[in-house]
Amino acid sequence: MDVEMNVQLRTRTGKGAARRLRRGDAVPAILYGPKTASVPLSVPAVRLLKLLREMGEESKLIRLVIGDGEERQVRQALIREVQTHPVRRRFVHVDFYEVPLDQPIVVEVPVELDGESIGEKKGGVLDLIRRTLAVRCLPGEIPERIHIDISNMDLGSSIRVADLVDFVPFELVDDRNFAVVAVAVPEEMTKAEESSEEEQA
Repeated sequence: MDVEMNVQLRTRTGKGAARRLRRGDAVPAILYGPKTASVPLSVPAVRLLKLLREMGEESKLIRLVIGDGEERQVRQALIREVQTHPVRRRFVHVDFYEVPLDQPIVVEVPVELDGESIGEKKGGVLDLIRRTLAVRCLPGEIPERIHIDISNMDLGSSIRVADLVDFVPFELVDDRNFAVVAVAVPEEMTKAEESSEEEQA
């Protein structure tokens, strides 16, 4: 699912012009891509903040509406980088990457766990190791979530990227040996088992 953002062309560049933009509640930005000459932009800070909160860790295709009237352009892009001030926490700069719609790209997609594991019911601790996974797909087909059924996971078990390959309809790029989610055995449960074994010995 894509979202829309209205932005304006920047006619002036440089540090002084960028500072004036920020004082006016706008954020200097740049649009670039493999087939795109760099385009300096101005983005409303409030709209950018709202968009980032809505997206979270999700990668979404953004319809950048540049300008208005006869000069209006629409470009499809992803947010590549958002720079913020380390102390003031204000936006400093945004990089937009224009994507060719007919070429696959690699994006990070959030992981969502479905169900309750057998191990949790026994007192185990669920550990989501990787909150996102890298997916290669066309820009218009970016999934919102990667759903993982954990209902059959027992104590001490884990699910790796390799275990998901046959169950998701898109290409996973991460190393297949990476663990995504695991059910850990609590320390107190391990100690109790060790004590029981010592008593039986």
